[in-house]
Amino acid sequence: MVLAEFARLLDASPKWVLNTMQALPQKPRYSETIAQRMIVARAIHGGFGTPLPVAMALAQRALREWDGTTTPLSLRPHVTDHVAMTIDMYRLMSSFNVRLAQLRESHAPMVRGRPKTRSVDPLVVAADWGLDLSLIRDNLRKSPSERLRQLDAMHRFASGVRRVSR
Repeated sequence: MVLAEFARLLDASPKWVLNTMQALPQKPRYSETIAQRMIVARAIHGGFGTPLPVAMALAQRALREWDGTTTPLSLRPHVTDHVAMTIDMYRLMSSFNVRLAQLRESHAPMVRGRPKTRSVDPLVVAADWGLDLSLIRDNLRKSPSERLRQLDAMHRFASGVRRVSR
């Protein structure tokens, strides 16, 4: 997965992804599991103002504790805290899965280098346009000496026609 695909999966700008990766202690690779953690961390960071490294740890805990139901997850940042944060994990994961499906089905992966060209036979393209290729195919089957003899004969014919018309 490349940066543009990863940013599309997170519904974030590539710059946000790069800045977030720089804020983390270890630099993870772009993968679906990291994307899930970053989506939950982004929600925690945006909703509660938690620093990103702490939000990533809380996101990992939230993903472990979430049982896949539609009920919001209640998460305490620390065991001794009297305050708990409520995260709608089902909404976050369903929107993540929609973007993942769109990424897999609608968007071609970005590949380095020039795009590959299709090798299409020009005769097939000409036939598709409705051109009669029988003379071209017949001439291509002849040897070069046969084609030269035919060319000489056509030249003699053309010069003979010019003499008669004068």
